[in-house]
Amino acid sequence: MVVSLSAVARLPSPRRALLLALGLAACAEMRTAPPRLPIAALTPDTADPIRGAMQAMTPAFADQGRALASRPAEAAQAAAQLEFVTAAIPRDPRYAAVPESVRRDFLLARTELRDALGVAEGAAPEPVVRALVSAAQALRRGDAARAAAVLPAPMFRPGGERSVQRLGELGPLPQCAIASANLAQVVARLDATGGWPGGRPSETNASLGSSFGFGADTSVGY
Repeated sequence: MVVSLSAVARLPSPRRALLLALGLAACAEMRTAPPRLPIAALTPDTADPIRGAMQAMTPAFADQGRALASRPAEAAQAAAQLEFVTAAIPRDPRYAAVPESVRRDFLLARTELRDALGVAEGAAPEPVVRALVSAAQALRRGDAARAAAVLPAPMFRPGGERSVQRLGELGPLPQCAIASANLAQVVARLDATGGWPGGRPSETNASLGSSFGFGADTSVGY
């Protein structure tokens, strides 16, 4: 219900004050950004989040992700890492040497994973990554209700408890296995040959982490 300012002005003073206070509180809530997650919640390697996410997700997706079956917390973590790497590599000039073919592999892998999990095709990666990391944290604490709450529809289909269930039933993910293994091989080759432009990536890209809603605080581990 929308209340006009003129209608508010005609109310008795106590009610007018209450409505104004509620309105100000609502405005403040809308302006408040969601709390930042520590980058360590996404990846154990906070010095280079892309490398850390790659190293963590590659074994998770090996054998087409079969190790993730019935392990929703681990599936949420690996899915967040793949979403992050897919979006982060094109944005990070330190990873310019990663071939276009590998980048395409990740776009295909993300599509495969989103189809399995029920993530909306057009969803921006940033909120998807944050939601999946938050779900993984909640599930590791045994808080399934919180995990359901951070996987809302329409970004996740059908959303809520059913999306938590889908995390444990992703099924075979062959493209995710291909993409993560290919990137690991490329990174190993660039490390061995010194093929990184400007030297091997080793320092946190703060602006990249910020764009995904992560802070520099590393006090909460992976």
